[in-house]
Amino acid sequence: MPRLNQFRHQSYPTVPQIPPTRHVLQADPGNVDFGHLHTRHAVRQVVLVHGTFTGDDPFAIAEILRTLADRLPAGGRTLHGLADRIADKTKEYVDALARDVGTWSEAFQQQFTDLVGRDPQVVRPEASWSGQNHHFARADLAVRLLCHLEQQELVGHEQILLWGHSHAGNGFAVLTNLLANDRIFAEHFFETCGPPEEEHWQKAREILRTGTSPHRLAKHVCIVTFETPVRYGWDTSGCHRIFHVVFDRGLAENSGFTTQPLFPPHSFRDMVDASWGDWVQAFAISGTDVVPPTPTAVARNRQLRELLESGLEPPAVSGKIRLIPGNRLRYLCARWQAGTRCHTDGHNLLVDYHPCGRTLLGRPIEASLFGHGVSTTQDWLTAHLALILRRMDLAAESAG
Repeated sequence: MPRLNQFRHQSYPTVPQIPPTRHVLQADPGNVDFGHLHTRHAVRQVVLVHGTFTGDDPFAIAEILRTLADRLPAGGRTLHGLADRIADKTKEYVDALARDVGTWSEAFQQQFTDLVGRDPQVVRPEASWSGQNHHFARADLAVRLLCHLEQQELVGHEQILLWGHSHAGNGFAVLTNLLANDRIFAEHFFETCGPPEEEHWQKAREILRTGTSPHRLAKHVCIVTFETPVRYGWDTSGCHRIFHVVFDRGLAENSGFTTQPLFPPHSFRDMVDASWGDWVQAFAISGTDVVPPTPTAVARNRQLRELLESGLEPPAVSGKIRLIPGNRLRYLCARWQAGTRCHTDGHNLLVDYHPCGRTLLGRPIEASLFGHGVSTTQDWLTAHLALILRRMDLAAESAG
């Protein structure tokens, strides 16, 4: 999307502004000086942000309990206490179950720290976002990140590298629109969201109200996304650079930036084997959100949809898709048929993997979670970091 994007959505399919590049990765990239992340690119901190369904309230159980508590004053305190305990323990249990497949583990964080020699600092915020699959959850992530950036007291050319999996990247996209800080649209964003009474929302609103346009923090933000579905538009004035790593096994006859269409549906074997790459990344586009059945969540998401999906035109409907009942499902299938892989802005790095030898449930780790889990595994951290460093070097050289 252009500078001054004003929260407009990406299209299906997109036309990337920078031609995508294809890469075949080996788990061992050879001798790489990872210290360049700090010495050459001035990265002071790496922030690891998990994707959907791996947060502290991914299925909105605590949120629903709090809603019930507010309606039942007699038992409200008990329900609020139960909700707090569930939120406190959920992330711990999810991390223990997932380990390094589908979320950034503590061991992954430590390995990253060891690779870069503890400079930059590698952090994994405990309260980054709920992990729920809807507009407001991703907007809340953007607001939390804005507050985190403000606390860092960045100077000169120092960078914060946001390293996000799945829909964390769409939280990053909202953040770039906020940091572009178009006064009218930034204020409209906060009005559309409620505005929530939580302290971090009030703080973020004040940060933008008293800041420049674009906000001074924008030049300090470098973004790397892994397997982020194409959703919200990026504002290139709201960050320094953007890199998208996407698992894709391209078709010989395709245009270079689309994948095997998801409609008609893939066979289950193709999904399990990740025959075309990350099935989830191509699947989780506009129309696949799951909103908690609470009045506040429903209202906020309805209002946010109008803002965050502005500019998204109804797709052309043809063939068997015309027989599908209901516009929502019909449009979703038409957009799946586009096979969208790449984001409009940033450097799209389409990667395939030579199997590293690790298996999960008898299958190569590269196919885990339908191809969506490979990017968070420790097996591939070294190769991913080497790839990003090379692309950062090239981007810096081309910028002069």
